[in-house]
Amino acid sequence: MKSENLTLKKPLQEDYDSLCKVKPCDEFYLMVGSEPAESVFASREKLEKSFKELLNKENYWFVYKDLEIIGAAFLHSLEANDNRARYAIGIYNKENWNRGYGHEIAQAVLKHAFHNLKLHKIDLRVLAYNKRAIASYRKSGFIQEGVLRENAFIDGKWHDDIIMSVLCHEFHGE
Repeated sequence: MKSENLTLKKPLQEDYDSLCKVKPCDEFYLMVGSEPAESVFASREKLEKSFKELLNKENYWFVYKDLEIIGAAFLHSLEANDNRARYAIGIYNKENWNRGYGHEIAQAVLKHAFHNLKLHKIDLRVLAYNKRAIASYRKSGFIQEGVLRENAFIDGKWHDDIIMSVLCHEFHGE
C-alpha cells in the first residue's frame, strides 16, 4: 500500500536488516504504554523471535519512508462474525511525528479494511494522555466511544484508555 509519502508493506525476510537499525525513542514507549526493556527492540534475540512471527501475520505492515522503516501498523483481533478489527500503529521516532504520517497510514489501512476486507467497524484503544495520537485518529474519522478508567498502570500511575472507532459508512478515505 502506498500513501503520499509512505509505503506500507508486509514484512519480508529482507526487511530484517532494516528493522535491526530501528531504535525507538523513549517517548515512543511512553505513548504506547510499554517499557523499553519489555520491547521487541530490547535484545537481538527478542527482535529475531518477534520478526519470525511477523512474517506469518496477516494485516501487518512495516511503514517505510524512502528506504527506512519508521513504524508499523496492523489490524488485529479480527472478529469475522462481526466484521470488525482493532487498529494499532506506532511511529518510532520524534523526527517523524507531527508530519501527518499517522493520518496517511490510517487512511491507507482503513481503505484496505473497508474496501478489501469488507469490514464494518475498526476500533482502537489509546492512552488518554496521548493527545497527538487522539487528534490524528479524529482527523482520520475515528470517534470516541468511551473511556476505560484507570486501565493502564504506567510509570507508577494509573491512566485511562480512550476507545475510538470508525464505521465503514463513516469512512470517506482520501
